[in-house]
Amino acid sequence: MSEIAVNHPQIKKKKGKLNRVTLWNVLQYAILAFLLILSYIPMVMGIQMSLKRTSQIHADFFALPNPVMWSNYSRAILELLRPLGNTMYISAVSIIAGVAIAAVASYAFARLHIFGKNVLFMVLLILMMVPGVLTLTPTFILAIQLNLRDTYHGLMLFYIAGSQAFSIFLMRSFFESQPEELFESARLDGASEIQSLIQIAIPLARPIIVTIGIMNLLSYYNDMIFPMLMLVTPDKQTLMVMLQKFSPPLRTMARPDIAVQTAAYMAACIPLLLVFSVGMKYYIQGITSGAVKG
Repeated sequence: MSEIAVNHPQIKKKKGKLNRVTLWNVLQYAILAFLLILSYIPMVMGIQMSLKRTSQIHADFFALPNPVMWSNYSRAILELLRPLGNTMYISAVSIIAGVAIAAVASYAFARLHIFGKNVLFMVLLILMMVPGVLTLTPTFILAIQLNLRDTYHGLMLFYIAGSQAFSIFLMRSFFESQPEELFESARLDGASEIQSLIQIAIPLARPIIVTIGIMNLLSYYNDMIFPMLMLVTPDKQTLMVMLQKFSPPLRTMARPDIAVQTAAYMAACIPLLLVFSVGMKYYIQGITSGAVKG
């Protein structure tokens, strides 16, 4: 009886299909693993270069570091510590203020009955379609006219304003997906809209808030063009601007020390890696839930 069941044509057909699917999955994972390895090759090469002497890089590019030059990182970090502090300060203030303003606006779009709010939201979506490079020149002229050039708060102001459209778009979708019964119960208990926002909407929206914060951090941290235009004083420069200018000379000749340069580039990745390692859980939740709900 068991042999008949095993040899049944329908069971054989399903078994063959299962085997084909399994082989296809193995092939997919093999391709993904190969692409993943390729994506890590530049980082591995950068770490290898940063731990050598520049003479070793020129002599044998693919050789392992011998000896390991940890001093390259100490030299690079000491030179870039102040620009890193400037970048983190500007990014932190811009993210906190930008998220706070976007949360209030998103709650109004999602929960309040305001005449013409759908038209305003469509105007907001139009702003998202305008490339940032097209607004670079008008923004720079406006900063000069308002005496905001070469100031931290001037750079922060334009960062905050530039992030509002995308932040409101994401948070509005998340706020709309929250159960209406929670807010009705809060209103019956006498809570105001501000209290509902602070005590209900924002705590439930933690994943999308972290997602927006990380995405804005990537934008501010890696931005080089706008800080280069806005900040003139060398002590106020951000990390990316200083990395572009960072060219420490070799102690024995006038050529740049490529090893220390590479160490500076690799060290600049560490803050972003730390942020991603801490906020990855909420980042994935925000991308997979709030960003696709509507």
